Amino acid sequence: MKWRVGKAAMWVVVAGMVATLTVPAAAQRRRPNRPVVDLPRGPVRQVILKSCTACHGIDDYAFHAMDRAGWQALIETMKEKGAVISDEDRSILLDWLVSKFGPDSKPFQPTQGPPPTLADGAARRLLENSCTTCHTLERVDAARFTQEKWQTIVVEMKNKGARLADEDVATLVEYFTRTHGPTN
Repeated sequence: MKWRVGKAAMWVVVAGMVATLTVPAAAQRRRPNRPVVDLPRGPVRQVILKSCTACHGIDDYAFHAMDRAGWQALIETMKEKGAVISDEDRSILLDWLVSKFGPDSKPFQPTQGPPPTLADGAARRLLENSCTTCHTLERVDAARFTQEKWQTIVVEMKNKGARLADEDVATLVEYFTRTHGPTN
């Protein structure tokens, strides 16, 4: 019986992930101070999904307008942080980045969001280390909920296995409420 429940839960998670990936990016709710970047078609799509989105969303690219050398340097920095990308995939990604976010493009200028606090760095690290095990940063950053709903979600995720200490729950709930509340 326990095996059936576990297997059913796994299929629900897989179905949710598939649904998230198939919904067009423009149709998903986004933070107002984040750019809208649609996941491209073609070979670069697979490179991005395989090598980039485990750590960040593709909207991060729009904050830059760099030449090939600049993008290459950024990719090397990501590799130093643990990203894995083959030389062939790196070339495909670089071609797309330069064509879409090259030196002639205009970088996205975010609107003023809530002021950061000293605790934001710690909360963001918790989010990146715990939430992104199962969810993309895009998905988490697009969410907008009340404090009560964030409390329910964070506790539920901890109960489902998110690596969070009890004191981390309060840190994340405060951060999400302030930065990902219904009015942000």
